[in-house]
Amino acid sequence: MAAKRSPHTMNHELLKAVSTDDADLLAQVLGVWSSATAEGGDESCLRGVTAEGSSALHIAASRGYLTLVVLICTQDTSLIMARNNLLDTPLICAARAGHVDVVNYFVKHVARYPHHVLEEVPVSPILKAWNSGGATAMHEAIRNGHVSVLQKLVSRDSRLLAVVDGQGVSPLYLAVVSNQDDMVGILIRESSDGVKSPASYAGPDGQTALHAALYANNAQEMCESLLLWEPTLAEKADGSGRTALHYAASAGKTKVVKLLLANDSSSAYISDDNGLFPVHVAAIAGNIKVVCELMKICPGCVEFVDNKHRNILHCAVEHGRVSVVWRIQRNPKFVSMMNAGNSEGDTPLHLAVKHGHVIIFTLLMMDLRVNLSNINHEGLTPRHVAFAESYSFLSVKKIFISACLLCCDAYPSPFYQPRNMTDEQCLEDEKEASVQYTNVSQSILSIAAFVAAGSFAADFAPPRGYDTEGDKAGMSMAMLNAHFGKVAANSMSFYCSIFATCLLVVASQTTTPIRVRRFFLCLSAVLVCLAVTNMIIAFASIVFVAMASKYPWNSWDEYVLELDGDELFVLFVNWVAVVVPMYLLLFPVSVLAVVVCFRVVMRLRKSKHPCMDILLRVLPAGCFLILVVHDVFQQFVDDETDQPGQQKPCSGPGCVVLGDAKFLHPT
Repeated sequence: MAAKRSPHTMNHELLKAVSTDDADLLAQVLGVWSSATAEGGDESCLRGVTAEGSSALHIAASRGYLTLVVLICTQDTSLIMARNNLLDTPLICAARAGHVDVVNYFVKHVARYPHHVLEEVPVSPILKAWNSGGATAMHEAIRNGHVSVLQKLVSRDSRLLAVVDGQGVSPLYLAVVSNQDDMVGILIRESSDGVKSPASYAGPDGQTALHAALYANNAQEMCESLLLWEPTLAEKADGSGRTALHYAASAGKTKVVKLLLANDSSSAYISDDNGLFPVHVAAIAGNIKVVCELMKICPGCVEFVDNKHRNILHCAVEHGRVSVVWRIQRNPKFVSMMNAGNSEGDTPLHLAVKHGHVIIFTLLMMDLRVNLSNINHEGLTPRHVAFAESYSFLSVKKIFISACLLCCDAYPSPFYQPRNMTDEQCLEDEKEASVQYTNVSQSILSIAAFVAAGSFAADFAPPRGYDTEGDKAGMSMAMLNAHFGKVAANSMSFYCSIFATCLLVVASQTTTPIRVRRFFLCLSAVLVCLAVTNMIIAFASIVFVAMASKYPWNSWDEYVLELDGDELFVLFVNWVAVVVPMYLLLFPVSVLAVVVCFRVVMRLRKSKHPCMDILLRVLPAGCFLILVVHDVFQQFVDDETDQPGQQKPCSGPGCVVLGDAKFLHPT
């Protein structure tokens, strides 16, 4: 809120004097050297103020003019208690500006000030006076980094250390937040007679100075100083019930966590208002080193659950913390967590499926200790959650998770709908899903139709021209290998898009069952992706054919060396256009195959049946034997086809010219 403005009543000569440190002009205005008071020349003019409500003493104190301050106070001592529109006293102005000599004068002057006059001050003693922002002179000195002013105020009255501002912030908390190490040392220093500093550690929202110290530049040193001064700070909680250990675990301050636990390990067993312990907070933030440190020093904290009955694995899975999940899986002590349920009965696998964390889902699927058939309180297994969850329809994550659970023979839910849902609710959900499927099918249908039309038209536009050099001189460009690749890719694009179009026509009908529509939409989405990918490959093949017609070449290195900058850029763009879509399609499939194969093999390995053990022993040996026999046989065939004295022609950078013959380099 803006401060109110006062009418300007200060004498202009007085204002000039206190603004320019002109003691002579000030004495003349005040009539100090005259026995008779001139017009406007007595001390009564000191009562005038500026538009901001500042008196002459405010201006002189804020600018550090000690001579003028002494002169003004000699004429009118009551101005030391005057306040401007922001409720600043002259002492607050001097402390904010860092004028230690003026502050020292005020401190000594207040010490000998008559007690009956101090009682007239509206806000207790002048040293503890607040301004409109709730700050005292000590707060202003700390906020602006004036160490000498702080020392002077502390030496005058140590009780000022316990005064908080209007927001409940103590000088110590403010010094910690400001990263002022020297000021923190002054505030918590013992007195000369060994008395402990009475400083307050209070901060906003119930925080302490130790909470704030965790985010300082030198957090460890500052925390050590505060704990030596007040060891009980480690147990103090803020307004939400969080201790300093909660903050350190969230920020990933491993060294500070060790320090706090060494001071008092019981803080690891304090939960906040949500039931979260420090180990939960560390798992949510993904600070694996802090989690390991807490589990090492306080092993019992692993079994803690919050108000939602979540353990650290639930928290890590919900927030997608892969490193924490990986470390928990590797520790055999946490086997009980793998299938534990929260307050809703959801296991970590349920949560990974529900939130769509593919990497965590993959790690859990590759762990045989994870049960794929657990049912939550709604009667849903992870497989049903995967089909029912809508992170986004046609999402790659949903397709991957659903396919993985299906291939691993995960147990389907015996309840198609949750137990707590009525038939009316299910009918409403089906209606909403029907509308959504119709909209999605129309969108994909337009893409499929566009790809089909483009592929159909491209088949009737073969590349024109003839090869002019080399062994294939006079051959049509349509006979080159690259063109055959273009035809194959274009044909695949056309067939996939046509098949997807037929599926989408059926899926867009509202009379088709929801399950059938869902399956057709997923299948058509995959087909459209394949069609678009093949269309990109076909376009890239056309570019290769066009370049091959300009530059006859025998090898890739000769071809690349003959290209200029623009043509090389076009070649690179086409290579990216082919490789990236293939990678995006093959990578999820590869990961899916690895997960399924790994889980199947591990299940076979743990099987008690002797045939399985024999199979796992024979298969690798048989594959190795087949590879060795194939390699030997291939070498034999190559030796038989090379007749004595026969020389194979070759070209390229790997050839060595000897006379009129060319041979492959021995390497």
